[in-house]
Amino acid sequence: MKKIISTLTVLLFSIIVLSTNSFAQPTADHLNPKVLKLGLRVIPVNLDSKIPGIIESSIYDVVLLKYYFPNQDFSNIVDKLNDIAKGNSNPSIRYKAQLASTYLNDTNTIQIIPNTQTYEHDYLFRQIAEQLTNKLLVSRQ
Repeated sequence: MKKIISTLTVLLFSIIVLSTNSFAQPTADHLNPKVLKLGLRVIPVNLDSKIPGIIESSIYDVVLLKYYFPNQDFSNIVDKLNDIAKGNSNPSIRYKAQLASTYLNDTNTIQIIPNTQTYEHDYLFRQIAEQLTNKLLVSRQ
């Protein structure tokens, strides 16, 4: 009897462990309108933060929101990004704010590809910068 119970316990545990992978697949929560509503409420507040990491993450988040919700009006956030691009003491944040502002104003000609498998945010800004550089080089020829 003990052998049957221990075998069933091991079998049940194995099923749970092996099925965890199928339950852990990414969802499409980023397309949920609640995410947009929360983002539009939180991002402007975060852009006013004194902590550089919060500002930088919020800039990244607003670019993603624009990608997933291209028809949404982000004009109030663009104004904040322009202020950051002009007045922030951190040159990296100023540069990213300018790139994000340009992307929000010109989404039709700048195409980004979000990567949900990374914690590094700079890849997104590199995509925007490379496209702007290519467009500038083409327009000068």
